[in-house]
Amino acid sequence: MMIIGLTGGPGTGKSLAARYLEEQSAIILSGDEAGRIVVEEIPSILRKLVKSFGMEILNSDGALNRNKLGSIAFGNPVSLATLNSIVHPPLLRLLKATVNKLKKSRRNKIIVIDAALIFEWGIANWCDYILVVTARQDIRIKRMMSQGLSRKEARNRIASQIPDKDKVALADYVIENNGARSTLKNKVNDFLLLLQRTEK
Repeated sequence: MMIIGLTGGPGTGKSLAARYLEEQSAIILSGDEAGRIVVEEIPSILRKLVKSFGMEILNSDGALNRNKLGSIAFGNPVSLATLNSIVHPPLLRLLKATVNKLKKSRRNKIIVIDAALIFEWGIANWCDYILVVTARQDIRIKRMMSQGLSRKEARNRIASQIPDKDKVALADYVIENNGARSTLKNKVNDFLLLLQRTEK
């Protein structure tokens, strides 16, 4: 069994790369999905978020409005640190428990931890290899704006993570994703072929 840490900043196409890895039978563990589970299924976490950020982060039905929370947190370093201190510890416990469960099952050859903050969380040592997806900043901002963020919000989210150059320096393999989806898919397949040769 092999664990791949897949990381990259917002707008790089990291999640699309994860989808292509999944198409090749990899098991994907999403940091975003783990975060969603934590805030939606652990009532105490939602209460802490409301206490810190106010009732405005809730929809009319009482569910968390993640876009609203994000717009508040990513615009202020102190608010972001508060958000991270609440969500990240239970999120990492959930991810670690899931990884351990999959290891015991021994059914899958490749597990991919798809998370933007692999280095910031200090979990790179969970992984056998680190794959970093990068893209030019102008392309990243354009992609994020097409998903509904303003230019300022996109810049704030990029600035909230360590720079691409630092991630690249820590990576085992880097994919530049400045072009078409088909090009990214081919690069992901090339990465998997390289892994197969390395592990033989």
